[in-house]
Amino acid sequence: GELEAPNMTEQVVNPLLSIVTTSYSEKRLKDIFKLLDSISAQTYPNIEITLVVDHLEELQAKIKEYAQKHSKMKVKILLNQGEAGVNIARNIGIKASSGEIIGVVDDDVILSPDWAEEIVRTHMEDSSIVAVTGPAIPLWEDESMSWFPQEFYWMWGCTVWDWNEIREIRNVGGMNCSFKREALFAAGLYHPDIGPKVGEEVIKWFYPSGEEVELSLKIRATTKKRIVYNPKVKVHHKVSKERFNLGFMIKRAFRFGYTKQYIKHTFQNDFPHEKVLALEFQHLRHILFKSTFNLIRGTFKHPVTAWRQFLVIIMGVFFTGLGYAVYIFKPYKLKTD
Repeated sequence: GELEAPNMTEQVVNPLLSIVTTSYSEKRLKDIFKLLDSISAQTYPNIEITLVVDHLEELQAKIKEYAQKHSKMKVKILLNQGEAGVNIARNIGIKASSGEIIGVVDDDVILSPDWAEEIVRTHMEDSSIVAVTGPAIPLWEDESMSWFPQEFYWMWGCTVWDWNEIREIRNVGGMNCSFKREALFAAGLYHPDIGPKVGEEVIKWFYPSGEEVELSLKIRATTKKRIVYNPKVKVHHKVSKERFNLGFMIKRAFRFGYTKQYIKHTFQNDFPHEKVLALEFQHLRHILFKSTFNLIRGTFKHPVTAWRQFLVIIMGVFFTGLGYAVYIFKPYKLKTD
């Protein structure tokens, strides 16, 4: 009896955190190694890792070999041999995990050393919190890309705000999030018919992304509890030179707008006392007024950078708006579970 009490106390103080990630490409191998290294460097002691590889046995074998040599934590490297897709693989990883808290990150992020500690602390401090997210800071593959305007960091799966306090938020960021286990299962996990199927490059124009928004709204509607943003739950998210081109940006912007109309169409009735796209319209006002004014001032000091940023704003707003409008005439028919 005397020996059991400390273990029980330790379980409450340090609940198991399961970190789930997925991968579909051998191009990401070095990124995966960096992610695993950053998990090994966490200050929090009670972590397990579940990594699900989509169909690539050779990639699975290479990750297993690296994890056995370098990771000091429990690591499961699973292979998805069924229908491909990031959300399908995420759900496999979640179901194979044991943690009371489940973190989900992309395979090309690097976690700050106290990422896990901050996530667990935030979850455990308040029982009304069922999901925690934080900033994703761009990790430019080439420093010459860093001129890109912060207002459009969402094109690269990074965050656009500079909040310095813990605050309630509508949804988690898909590349950096965590959930109470029971809330995830109550909401039905990620919808398999949203989000990347193999890689972002193969996704059609008329196809919604925003799986993290969809899941977050389901969690809030199901549990009636809160999602919060903690600025200390920080990751760095790689921005690849390969994707840093106009064609990719246009498609991202169009699908971003298309997705927002899908979210509004699907979920507004579940939240009668709030506008589900309030965050987006607030951000749009910021871009049209404050950001544009700052760019005009900036043309005198850094004219080339200011004009580049101004062109991204024009392109981004136009194609986002186009996607938003097109959804009305060409809505996405979601497959039922």
